[in-house]
Amino acid sequence: MDRRLLYVSLAILLTFSTFLGTNLLTTAEANTGNELRDEINSYQEQQSDIEREAEEAEEELKQVQAEIDQAAADIRKLDEEMAITNSAIDSKQEEIDETNDRITDLVEEIEILEERIAQRDEILKDRARSMYQSGGSLSYIQVILGAQSFGDLIERVTALNTIAQQDRNILEQHVADKEAVEAAKLDLENELMNLEDQMSQLESLKAELKGQLAEKDEILDWLREEEISLEDQMVSLEEEQAILLAQEEAAKQELERWEEEQRRLEEERKRQEEEERKRKEEEERQRQLELERQQQQEQEQPSSPPPSQDNNSNTNNNASPPPDNSSSTLMRPATGTITSGYGHRWGRMHHGIDIGQGGRSNVPIVAAEAGTVTYAGWMNGYGNTILITHVIEGRTVTTLYAHLASFSISNGQRVSRGQQIGIMGNTGESTGPHLHFEVHEGGWNAAKSNSRNPMNYIN
Repeated sequence: MDRRLLYVSLAILLTFSTFLGTNLLTTAEANTGNELRDEINSYQEQQSDIEREAEEAEEELKQVQAEIDQAAADIRKLDEEMAITNSAIDSKQEEIDETNDRITDLVEEIEILEERIAQRDEILKDRARSMYQSGGSLSYIQVILGAQSFGDLIERVTALNTIAQQDRNILEQHVADKEAVEAAKLDLENELMNLEDQMSQLESLKAELKGQLAEKDEILDWLREEEISLEDQMVSLEEEQAILLAQEEAAKQELERWEEEQRRLEEERKRQEEEERKRKEEEERQRQLELERQQQQEQEQPSSPPPSQDNNSNTNNNASPPPDNSSSTLMRPATGTITSGYGHRWGRMHHGIDIGQGGRSNVPIVAAEAGTVTYAGWMNGYGNTILITHVIEGRTVTTLYAHLASFSISNGQRVSRGQQIGIMGNTGESTGPHLHFEVHEGGWNAAKSNSRNPMNYIN
């Protein structure tokens, strides 16, 4: 009985153990599957988040790029408006100067007229005093009756007419001068009113320019806060390709001119060598003639001592070298102090030098060397910009002139060294009037990989 109870107990325990083990295994497997599914779902969610963030980043990038493009467009529009305003200010200043000149002329004219009137007043007072002292008006009958002869009578009548005419002329001039003074004073008053109106317009234009500058400064401040440089996004791919093609064509033309100049110099060198050869031949011929003459004299006078000879007396072995017309230096493109040099600044590369305006106005910009204009127009970040292709000693060099207020040349134009090409300004991504000047060995490109320190080139 005890054994039976033991077997029954063992059977129950085994059955319970089997059931418990099966349930535990099933539960463990279920938990593991849920964890994997959760992890997969987590990865999928993370991937979705990454894709969503990438889309958002792309949208933000597009938005930032759109803002940058809008900033560049706004700066360009403001520069165009400021150019119009500056031109209006210059025109208004010219009007004011002309008005001041007219006012000065009127004041001088009034002074002259008043002085002449004062002098004539004295004359008229003297005439009136004389007539009063003589007892009134002059008796023409007495003058005529006092004539001694007919000729004397004619002279007396003529004199009386002359005096009367002079009196009339004095009075007429006196009246005319007084009328002229009144007219001049009226003109002066009108010119002063005109000047006041012009000064008011000038102040309005200056206020308008100040507002445009403030608006541009706000855009530049935003760009600096975002650490964005418009110079890094200067031109589109199509524009760059067009500039590169223009540079290639200009470089070919400049190279042809340079080779033609070298041929001319070579011909000049050969001509000089030929002249030098003929000169030496002539000197040698003259020397031989002199030797023959001396020998003949020795034969006629054998006892005389032979003259000393200096073989180098009439020879010149130092030929003049051909003129050196080549130069590796560039002309300084503008006067003024260099305010920023070539190299890294503000966390990015500054590919040129800046020459400040220094409180001056209408500072001319000149071509650093003779060459062909490959680009003259607006460039993002650089504002009004000029690119010129040169060939110096057989190699291509490109110069860039930026932030110009205006330029006076066009694409494809040939310019000479020192020729004025524009006026220093403040267009583009610029915080003050200056010239940004770059030098590139070879052609210019948007990456500016060929830029060199201009200080190694300019005089």
